[in-house]
Amino acid sequence: MHKILLLLILIIIHKSSEHVLTKKSIFGGNEKLDKSSKDSLIGTCKTGSKCVPFISCPGHIWHENKELCSTTVSNTGICCTTGKNISMTNASKERVNYNLHLDSETIGVIKQRTKNSMSQLQAKEAQLLAAGGSVVLTRDSASYGHFRNSRRFSRFDSYEVTDAASRALEMSLATKAFKDREGLSNLDLEQGLLMDDLSSTPLGHSCATRPQCPVVVEKYRSIDGSCNNRYYALWGTAMSPMSRLMAPSYDDGIWSPRRSVVDNELLPSARRVVTTVFTEESAVQPEFTLLLMQFGQFISHDISQGLDFTYGNGSAISCCNKDGTKSLPIDSRHFACMPIYLPKTDSFYAGYNQRCMNFVRTVLAPREDCTLGYSQQMNKVTHFLDGSTIYGSSADQTAQLRTFEGGKLKTFNDYGRELLPLAKNKDACLSNEEGMACFESGDTRTNQMITLVALHTLFLREHNRIADVLSHLNPTWDDEYVFLEARQIVVAEIQAITYKEFLPAILGYKTMQEFDLNLENGYDYYLGYDSYINPSIINEFSTAAFRFGHSIVDGRLELYEGRKMDQTIFIPEVMFYPSQMRRTKFLDMILSTLTGKPMQAVDRSFSEALTKYLFRGGSPFGVDLPSINIQRGRDHGLRPYNDYRQLSGLPRYNSFEDFGSEVGEKLAKVYRSVDDVDLWVGGLLEEPIEDSLVGPVFRDMIAEQFLRTKRGDRYYFENDPSVNPGHFSPDQLFQLRKASISRIICDNNDHILISRLAPNAFRVPNVNGNDFVDCHSNSIPRVDLRYWNYA
Repeated sequence: MHKILLLLILIIIHKSSEHVLTKKSIFGGNEKLDKSSKDSLIGTCKTGSKCVPFISCPGHIWHENKELCSTTVSNTGICCTTGKNISMTNASKERVNYNLHLDSETIGVIKQRTKNSMSQLQAKEAQLLAAGGSVVLTRDSASYGHFRNSRRFSRFDSYEVTDAASRALEMSLATKAFKDREGLSNLDLEQGLLMDDLSSTPLGHSCATRPQCPVVVEKYRSIDGSCNNRYYALWGTAMSPMSRLMAPSYDDGIWSPRRSVVDNELLPSARRVVTTVFTEESAVQPEFTLLLMQFGQFISHDISQGLDFTYGNGSAISCCNKDGTKSLPIDSRHFACMPIYLPKTDSFYAGYNQRCMNFVRTVLAPREDCTLGYSQQMNKVTHFLDGSTIYGSSADQTAQLRTFEGGKLKTFNDYGRELLPLAKNKDACLSNEEGMACFESGDTRTNQMITLVALHTLFLREHNRIADVLSHLNPTWDDEYVFLEARQIVVAEIQAITYKEFLPAILGYKTMQEFDLNLENGYDYYLGYDSYINPSIINEFSTAAFRFGHSIVDGRLELYEGRKMDQTIFIPEVMFYPSQMRRTKFLDMILSTLTGKPMQAVDRSFSEALTKYLFRGGSPFGVDLPSINIQRGRDHGLRPYNDYRQLSGLPRYNSFEDFGSEVGEKLAKVYRSVDDVDLWVGGLLEEPIEDSLVGPVFRDMIAEQFLRTKRGDRYYFENDPSVNPGHFSPDQLFQLRKASISRIICDNNDHILISRLAPNAFRVPNVNGNDFVDCHSNSIPRVDLRYWNYA
């Protein structure tokens, strides 16, 4: 009887925001189970398994015998034996008639077919470039701004990315050749049944290049993220693949975008989904400021960046004809094209006779295990929360950003104000006219948002401020030592702010406790490091869940000088056009707005700045970011929303009405099945749970990512000496836990308009005790750098 109840519990409908068990599916009611009833249905995990949130055990999807349990905060969890691996059942292994090992003859055949396929793709690319015309995206196109957003940093950087992407494509083509030869199913690929290491075969050159790690672990983390884990040196490295919660859903099991579960039809136009399901209404979130949104983008850029395919010469790929009235014919467009079709009845784009929005697929990364299998997307930056937006993700980048004097980073001295250095790349911004400013940092997307430029400026100044203090305290330190120590402290501050202030606002305090995301107390070290946890960015997190932030962007910013309105900024007008940063009072005005105005609510409403005018430059229209998000999810093979409900321990939706009558009716107009709904769409339609800003599926994904980011990083600032070779002393840890976004602003603004700030600048001031205080007040604690005095 006990086993029967455990089986029944798996299909219980979780309608509450807490994943609370209800009686609905068993007893027909909607009442919450009382504690005694719940305890009678949930067991204790056996030896060898651990009670974790459902999403922390992806293998549970494949297993029939599931044991439920109660997590540390009394939420329903699952007894996990597979850890964070995407596992399969023994039954599925037995289902396959394996003779899948690749002998030398088979490898030879696959190698030749792959070579032929690559030659055909390269020949077609050369023909397209030679023909010219619409195949190359021009600077006057609205889509060029989107391309500019994912540009390379340098020629060296571009070569490395192109080479890695080419090798990854070769392996995908080899997988297709083997799949066709052996008659394999998509499920065979999804479950990772091709396990032969090909590194010593003729296909080995297509695999990831493994870094050579020093015998003695380095005191400081590497710039490119390599060798953080001694056993898995590629984990978290720049230009390595993203990880996954679930195997991708590709139509061919390898790389082609998924189709509808109904007769394998094409999924609906991403733009049609946006205009049908989402709105452009404005609704503020009264508790949190715009700074929360902006810091979210800052750390998002720190840990993830996808790059679009380009032509071999670096030119941007166009998938639409020059006037945007139609997509290019399949035989006349690049293989990486995946254009977004615009309905002829579109209420906005039809007015400009636009029927095609450019969209190019994300470059691929070589597989770390050197096996055949489904395609994996590249993360161009390091996967760690390590300040790569400030310092870059390659030695070449970092060298270009340093002064090599006093441990400092380069700045542009604008009449006594230190701004980011001016960009050398003429294509980094819309204009390079004399007097215009375009800036450079460790990230190529800096100039995208003028508010993002402001945060980059703050953290650049914070690094140089700390370098000055360290040099004064330790006069014998050379430039290299000061730089590395200052970088280590700044990274620790970013991590402390993220886990102490940012994540509690997004996830809520109960989730922070459930996923063990809180900072340790006082002088204590964190003891949760696990060398078997892959810290790499989760594809579903980067491509869907963390993009919830696009719904909280306000398209217009009101700037004040004191109480006097200075101007209203329409965000698209200053994208890649940040010259106003040179105005003496502008930085302080931006920071005052970010810390004083409430952000938009997390909902299904978006600013028209994002749905109509994004990256428009001089064009009367721009691109639609929500449409790009949906298309990107399909590009990356994200499974439908329903699959991730199941992964989070929630019941699958059986009909559109399960989304609610109003939204369900809209979804039914565009999707053919409830099992077609895209993850990003379904996640945004969820009601926020508890004190979180997001719904259960996105909440779980964000929490799981930052748990992996913390537990899988050897150099995470709270780790103890047995783990972190560059560990901080207990006294230093105590100081670093004082770090706050308010202190960063107080210490690094221009001190023209800002002298007072709320202690928690992510929260609206003068609410619930978060009152303005003087920047010199102890209410905004300082990290006392005297604890770094080694003289």
